[in-house]
Amino acid sequence: MDRLFLRNETPPDDAVVVIRGGNMMLESLRKSAEASFRETGLYLISVFLVEEQKLDDVCARPELRRYRSIRTSVVGKIKATDFLLLATFQRPHYDIALPNLADESLIKLINCFSPSIRNPAYVQ
Repeated sequence: MDRLFLRNETPPDDAVVVIRGGNMMLESLRKSAEASFRETGLYLISVFLVEEQKLDDVCARPELRRYRSIRTSVVGKIKATDFLLLATFQRPHYDIALPNLADESLIKLINCFSPSIRNPAYVQ
């Protein structure tokens, strides 16, 4: 199991936009969190924050530009549902920590995000 290194930084403002690549279907979220659990011992969902860059620039990152669609939320909405937002890897990457993989938890997370929109930086 790998150690999860957290960045030591001030928590982001509640109005900061959060991006998740893809459509956020139950099974794809579950698989992603299971993979993270095998690596770190935590159920994590990878997201990116739009803090210092524009949305289009964040979407152009290699990790996101492969997705045709993205879903967005804001930090305050994630925090209001009692999910933890962890500053992991390099900015603007974060992870949302889930308490478990029950459908109820995953649906609660999905409901924090807007419907899918076209990724402005999608590259096949």
